[in-house]
Amino acid sequence: PEEDKLLTQHTPPGISAPSSAYSHGVSAPADARWLHVSGQVGLNPDGTLAGDGAAQMAACWTRIFAILEDAGMTKENIVKVTAFITDAALVGTYREVRDAHMDGHLTASTLLVISGLAHPDWVVEIEAVAAG
Repeated sequence: PEEDKLLTQHTPPGISAPSSAYSHGVSAPADARWLHVSGQVGLNPDGTLAGDGAAQMAACWTRIFAILEDAGMTKENIVKVTAFITDAALVGTYREVRDAHMDGHLTASTLLVISGLAHPDWVVEIEAVAAG
């Protein structure tokens, strides 16, 4: 049946609720095709830096969605997101930008605050795993 093709969220009642817009777990059907999206940084299509933290985060999502589209998928296929930011003050901004781009689609999620990325001007890198 078609409902067997849908991703299933897992937030069991025996543990505390997620601290923002994500699910504690997401499963995909056994016959799903998997796409692992490399970490995307906040660059414009011409390779220039998108701007401040919020602009870099938005650029990451634009790039992820373009990769998904190239694979015949959409944001609704995303199972897991891992984000790396270089400044704890950007946690709220990250959540706002993510939520605006994900339109209520909840994924499994990990957010890490790290000391730096591969280039000193980059403040965010986001990777994703999708299934469909």
